[in-house]
Amino acid sequence: MQLNIAVCDDDKFALNNEFKLISEVLKEKQIEYNIDVFDTPQKLLQSDTVYNIIFLDVEMNGISGIKAAEAIRKTNKRCMFFFVTNYEQYLDDAFNQRAFRFWTKPMDKRKLSYGIDSAMKEFYEEEQVIDIIVNNNKVQVCTNNIIYIFAQNKKTHIITTKGEIITNATYQSVFDQLKIYDIFFEPHRGYCVNFQYIKNYDKDKIFCSYRSELYEVYLSRRKQEEFQRKFIKWIGEK
Repeated sequence: MQLNIAVCDDDKFALNNEFKLISEVLKEKQIEYNIDVFDTPQKLLQSDTVYNIIFLDVEMNGISGIKAAEAIRKTNKRCMFFFVTNYEQYLDDAFNQRAFRFWTKPMDKRKLSYGIDSAMKEFYEEEQVIDIIVNNNKVQVCTNNIIYIFAQNKKTHIITTKGEIITNATYQSVFDQLKIYDIFFEPHRGYCVNFQYIKNYDKDKIFCSYRSELYEVYLSRRKQEEFQRKFIKWIGEK
């Protein structure tokens, strides 16, 4: 599993130190990772990346770390927030956003190591995968990495955060493994999207994105009402 991690702090000295320490701990644990750094919460909120872990300062110019976490949690329920701050009085507010950890600065390496271990344990306990056959080999694909799938020329294309997977398995056999999760919806015959990557939609199209890539999926007229109802319900629950 590769961790997508964000670190956000408007103190550039603290931001640089936290980036180095987090990278050091993850390398020692031999965990695959990608780290993005942000010096304002506004830039973090503009990112298309679905993060597993976000390290946030609390008091920042413009938007507080608490408010940023609140906005992110609307569409990313599984994200774990590590608040790193000089202000202990925000502890209650942080835990209202289901803070995974709340630490005072400077970040402590021992605490960070234990925190990463606990986070990885939860990720693996919650991780859901589907099984597909690619070139006669069994492959497991993490459901949270799937952006959307579609059928084309008797093959099933699985667009993921790590690239495209093409399998001879029928679309229906792949969809049957996904439809049991409430993050997936079939907006048109032969297409299935992951709510987590939807950035916008109109009356006949759904727009998904990951990093700089933008994907368009057709939304059939007969599915419009059901899609809006389920998507809005999913956002509300998250």
